[in-house]
Amino acid sequence: MLFKRFATAAVLAPLAILGTLMLDNSLFAFFLALIVALGAWEFSQLIQIKRPGLRALYSVAIALTAFLSALSESLLMPLMIISVLWWLLNTLWIVLYPKCSAYWYSGWGVRQINGFFIFVPMLSSLAALQQQDPELVVLLLALIWAADSGAFFVGKSVGKRKLCARVSPGKTVEGAVGGIGATIVVMLIFVGLRLEGAASNDYLIYGLLALFVAVASIVGDLFESLFKRISSIKDSGNSLPGHGGIFDRIDSLTAAAPIFYLTYELLV
Repeated sequence: MLFKRFATAAVLAPLAILGTLMLDNSLFAFFLALIVALGAWEFSQLIQIKRPGLRALYSVAIALTAFLSALSESLLMPLMIISVLWWLLNTLWIVLYPKCSAYWYSGWGVRQINGFFIFVPMLSSLAALQQQDPELVVLLLALIWAADSGAFFVGKSVGKRKLCARVSPGKTVEGAVGGIGATIVVMLIFVGLRLEGAASNDYLIYGLLALFVAVASIVGDLFESLFKRISSIKDSGNSLPGHGGIFDRIDSLTAAAPIFYLTYELLV
């Protein structure tokens, strides 16, 4: 399993970086929309859309909405603000689970709206970052990968205290701290290498940004775990050896991308 995980990452990571740096903004957004369509297809199973035709329609609708939203600059900042507020609400649901689950999951319309807020702000924020500076997307990906790797290795090595046992029994407090620490280290290295004459205030601001991204990545991961727990499904798919499905691979990014964009615009 560990070998498959590394092998898949070794293939996907360079492709993600090259695509970010080399594609123009429209083509980048288009390929993101394809990824969103695949992720939404997997998510539709978690919200009990069982008919293949309806799942396909839902996936295309989410991807098309995300792509069109990315083309509208006037919608970007309101969408990011609403997204961050939505993720704060999701955090409350995660902490309270299984209480209040009926409000978030039992309603058909609520489940569909969840898909919109999971995928649309992610695509819009990534497209906006890539248009502004492709290196910002690469930085965000590096932070997410650092958070994931740090949490995985520290959790496996010394993890004992459960972070959120009712939602994801495998995640530990020690792993979360390891992921946050790895993310901050990667960010501080970035500041030291990329910002000439960086002052202590720069390290503080970017360190705070890294902290927000790391916490958001944990929330995004737990939010997907919440849906898998409710629907009694282990992985969203099996298309990525060692990682599960597409949604399993981008769950952290769904929360971290809009929070990174909004925090970067406000602080940096």
